[in-house]
Amino acid sequence: MSREHKYQAIILKKQPFNEGDEIITFFSLENGKIRGLAKSVKLAKSRLQHALQTLFLVNIRLTASQGMPKIISAEVVKSFSGIRENLPAAAGAFYAIELLLKFTADEQKNEKLFNLLLDFLSFLDDYPAEDPGLALVKFKTELLSAVGLSVTFHDDLAKQADKLRQCQILEQTAYKNLASLKNFGEINLLQEFLSNFIVFHLERQVNSEIFLKNVI
Repeated sequence: MSREHKYQAIILKKQPFNEGDEIITFFSLENGKIRGLAKSVKLAKSRLQHALQTLFLVNIRLTASQGMPKIISAEVVKSFSGIRENLPAAAGAFYAIELLLKFTADEQKNEKLFNLLLDFLSFLDDYPAEDPGLALVKFKTELLSAVGLSVTFHDDLAKQADKLRQCQILEQTAYKNLASLKNFGEINLLQEFLSNFIVFHLERQVNSEIFLKNVI
């Protein structure tokens, strides 16, 4: 008898598979990053087509089967439509998704990381006119902490004490209060510092970084 699993999840990626199917990668509250097969999702009559969109927060059900689990239902909880209406916000969101895809292994629960992504997307969605630069720095800092790579272990930290202090301030500041941080310092330098730190640990480039720099 097949077993069903229910998740609250954020859709990270869709990949074509066969003629009408897609492989959906999502990050769940309950079990981290998971891949599921959406059968016939490209067909016009598919009930799953609307719900399985990148960036959507969904309640999703899968059934275990031989090979990849199959997605049998998905209900949209939040579509983050405000992000899609603002290019800098969209660039920041897809950069965040790429980091999750590259930093996480399959089926490793990380509730802190799920809530971090959800908070970041909610901020971008609720404040479409807000410059996402400071929020993106906060996300990078917290993501590193959530995956066990605190910037306090950086080899060049002794030369970067001011940047460490800024990271600590951002970790302690809620997204909704970021606008209250006046004269915070040179954000671009802090972005570069964290991006270099990320690339050092990934040992590869983040593809969306170039596009991100052009719009933020």
